[in-house]
Amino acid sequence: MGASTDDTFRILIATDNHLGYAEKDPDRNNDSFETFEEILGIAVEKEVDFILLGGDLFHENKPSRQCVIRCMDLLRRYTFGDRPVVFNFVSDPAENFKHAKNPTVNYLDPNLNVAIPVFSIHGNHDDPSGLGQMCALEMLSTAGLINYFGRIDNLQDVTLSPILLEKGRSKLALYGLSSVKDERLFRLFRENRVKMLRPREDLDSWFNILTLHQNRTRHGPTSYIPESFLDPFLDLVVWGHEHQCLIDPKRSAEDSFHVIQPGSSVVTSLCGGEADKKQVALLEVNHLQQFKTTGIPLQTIRPFVFQDLCLADHDLDEENAAKPNEAVEALVERKVREMINSSKEMLTGHSRQPTKPLIRLRVEYTHESQMFNVTRFGHRFEGDVANPGDIVLFRKTRLDAKKGERGIDQGIDGETMDALFSEDVSEVRVEDLVEQYFSTLEQETQKLYLLSEKGMARAVQAFVDKDDKEALSLIVQHQIEKTRQHLLNMECDMSDQTEGDLVEDAVIEYRMSRLAKKETIKQEEEETQAALDDPKRAKKRGSATEGDDFNDFSDGNNSGNEDNDDWDMDLPRPARGRGSRGARARGAARGRGRGRGAGRGSTSKAELSMVGDGSPKATSSSRGGRGSRGGRGRAQTKSQSIMEAFQRAPAKRSTKTICYISDSDDD
Repeated sequence: MGASTDDTFRILIATDNHLGYAEKDPDRNNDSFETFEEILGIAVEKEVDFILLGGDLFHENKPSRQCVIRCMDLLRRYTFGDRPVVFNFVSDPAENFKHAKNPTVNYLDPNLNVAIPVFSIHGNHDDPSGLGQMCALEMLSTAGLINYFGRIDNLQDVTLSPILLEKGRSKLALYGLSSVKDERLFRLFRENRVKMLRPREDLDSWFNILTLHQNRTRHGPTSYIPESFLDPFLDLVVWGHEHQCLIDPKRSAEDSFHVIQPGSSVVTSLCGGEADKKQVALLEVNHLQQFKTTGIPLQTIRPFVFQDLCLADHDLDEENAAKPNEAVEALVERKVREMINSSKEMLTGHSRQPTKPLIRLRVEYTHESQMFNVTRFGHRFEGDVANPGDIVLFRKTRLDAKKGERGIDQGIDGETMDALFSEDVSEVRVEDLVEQYFSTLEQETQKLYLLSEKGMARAVQAFVDKDDKEALSLIVQHQIEKTRQHLLNMECDMSDQTEGDLVEDAVIEYRMSRLAKKETIKQEEEETQAALDDPKRAKKRGSATEGDDFNDFSDGNNSGNEDNDDWDMDLPRPARGRGSRGARARGAARGRGRGRGAGRGSTSKAELSMVGDGSPKATSSSRGGRGSRGGRGRAQTKSQSIMEAFQRAPAKRSTKTICYISDSDDD
């Protein structure tokens, strides 16, 4: 690079270590720790100035005690020592670490003997949540093992203040942007509410690095962060969250900065992107603002072979087979054994490298008769592979639909859901699928009414990312309780109505009135997250779940870092409303027309109805005043009419999709 090494920063960069992944698996429980120890050993061997981690150090935001203790032990052994730290920290630590219990950089703490400082942001797996909005990185920071930065506490206006480091003539400005829900961060960038502060002195002499943990690949309209959103003054962006290793710097879409994507250091999903060679990056930056990245292959990675097999490309003797799938099963077995043999070429000879490979064969079939039991098939490879239960993944060959043909899985813009699976189902976020699927359905009988797309998407995300097995049932019960409270606060007239007609129309009316209000979307997200992060529930789950020992950590994904701990889910706030203005107008007209001599003071109330076949009917009626045919004697109280009908309604529902209203209250 043409500069003296005395003033050249040497930085080891790694992301997505996922410590604790599969820690209960007898074969794979040590994989993440073995590789993390190798990474720390590389830092010592290369004599780097510091280590930069790009999020998801832990696989869960509530890791087990064993996981945290092993991590702390490795950090203490490899990053503490007598070797001097030769760069200066020149920014305000109270600003950079304002969320920390001890707001200072750890190598300047007189009580610690740090040789290699570690700077880390949090990811979506180890994000703050639960009581006090804490995360596992807070413990490591409090213990002085890492420097946790880049946490965003104000999601109305995000301001990033850089860590400023100097080594001789070289100046480094390190920005951190910890994980935020992609849709929310997308909106903040679009509204120009994300600001990056810059040093006042020697503005153009600083080499600017941004470390963030977000979707880089577009998974939906707003479920990613476009490179064009980032400030052009940046020199290098370290992109976490994406697991594919792309260590060579690439120019951004706007050709204004370079991007490196170190990828994960452990295989967490059996997809094609994870099969690439895994590396960490050694970054060198000199005083001329020149930089160089060197990929260092990891030697302790478990061999992983991923291949595709299209049955249509092979001549299968299915007609002469005793069963239709026997010929397919024989072909797949031969292919798997070839993959096991090829995995031996990936062995590095490192003493701590696992030898049992991960094998994933994605089989494209044309007819269901070609499928077989993959679990039973995997038993043949016990002892040969580390994942015998999920070696084979069947995927049906997608045939081109006829022109003009539309199915329920097509969006309003004509793009099918298959577009989301253009690469691999493992690379698609399941919560995005849930929300997009239900939000784009055109047939009324398939839409959600009782449940909401946002809430169900968040519950599925917690179930998949956090292994929160109660998330789905919790959100469903939360929505049912909100609907029940809404029904209790309504006044209805039972005249000319069947019991089955009462409930469904009110649910639909409630749903329609909420969809008309844009401000309720944020309330919906906050209430759903509050339900998942309820401290009472977190404490109960923490004491009842084996291995989940940190009860202050919630299993819910924290999208916005809001403090929702004051919300008591045992007493949901009632939702009030009388239906839309149009419904009241129609009800008033109907009330005046059907009674002889409808008296003065007749009023209109929206009613709920559920017909016997379960199909929704939007109806409304008036409650007549003195002299109306219904009279006061026909009106029933809300507890006698609404709730009795609500309790009997399930027996009259059809098998159509159960749907939902959003999580927040009507104003």
